[in-house]
Amino acid sequence: MTLIKSSASLQSENEVSSIIVDRSVTNFYESPKKVCLRQASLTESLSWAHYQNEHEHLYYVNNKQHTLSLYLSGGYETQRTDVNSGLGAPGKFCLMPKEAESNWQLGQRQQFIHLYFNDDYLKQLALKVFDIDPRMLQLPELNFTSDSATEALIRHCMVNSDWLDVHNHLAMEQVTNTILVSMLQNMGVAQLNSSVKGGLSPTAISIVCDYMQANYHRQIYLIELAELAQLSEYHFCRMFKESLAQTPQAYLLSIRIEQVKQRITNTKTSHSSLSDIALQCGFSNQSHMGRYFKKLVGISPRQFRSLSGHIS
Repeated sequence: MTLIKSSASLQSENEVSSIIVDRSVTNFYESPKKVCLRQASLTESLSWAHYQNEHEHLYYVNNKQHTLSLYLSGGYETQRTDVNSGLGAPGKFCLMPKEAESNWQLGQRQQFIHLYFNDDYLKQLALKVFDIDPRMLQLPELNFTSDSATEALIRHCMVNSDWLDVHNHLAMEQVTNTILVSMLQNMGVAQLNSSVKGGLSPTAISIVCDYMQANYHRQIYLIELAELAQLSEYHFCRMFKESLAQTPQAYLLSIRIEQVKQRITNTKTSHSSLSDIALQCGFSNQSHMGRYFKKLVGISPRQFRSLSGHIS
C-alpha cells in the first residue's frame, strides 16, 4: 500500500543543457562579460535575475525552466543569429521555452531582466485562473515582442523593488503571478495545443480533489484515490499528473500548505503554536512542515507569520 507523502518534486532552476552543437559561441551562463546585477529566488518554481552585457556572441538554453526576458535599456543592435528575429530595444520581450536553444549577437551595453518559471507552475496557474486544461498550454518562442501591460508590471513592481528585503517577498511573489497571468492574456501564448488526450474525466477530478480537500489532515493512500477514480494506482498517478500538472503527492502538499497559511493568518487560530498547526494540517511535526513550506512559499512559517502581522 503506497502512502501519499507531503513531498514535492521541484527541480533546481537555471540548469543549462550539456549538449550544445555550436561550440563557437559562449554559453550565456559562462559569459565573462555578463554582469548579474541582482538575483532573487522566490520559490523553487520562480526566480528573477537582472543582467548587463554587451558585444558578445552567445547561445542560450535552459532545460529545466521557461525564461521571460525584458530589455530594460539598450538592445538596439542585439539580434538572434539562428533565426530572422529583427532587433531588440527597451520594452521588448523574448520568451524562451524550456529546452529551446538560441544564438544571440549582442551590441552595445544593455540591461535586461529574466523571469524563470517552471512549466508545471505555469500550467497550474493557468488552470486556476483561466480554467485552461494543462495539456492545452504549450509555450511558443517569442522574439522582440511588445506588451505594455506586462512591461509596466515588471518596471513598476519588480525593477523598483528591493529584492533582498524579506518584507517584500510575499508582494513580489503575488506580482510575479500577476505578470505570468498578464503574459498568458496578452502575448497570445495560451491554449495553443488543441489536441489533448488522456487524463482524468472532469467527474473523477472533482471526486478525487474533493476527497483530498476533506481528508488532508490524515494519511491518504494512493489506493484510496485510485479506487475513487476506478483506475489502477499506476494509471491514476499518470492521468492525475496529465490533468492537473502535478502529482497527487504535490497536490496534497499544496492543500496542506494553504491550510497552514490560513491558520497562521486567521484571527481565531493565528496564536496557535506552529507545532500544533503542523499536526492539524497533516504534517508529522513542525520541522516537516517548515521544510516544505519554505520550498513552496519561499520563506519559513515563522517569517510568514511575522509578515502577516502576527507574533510567533
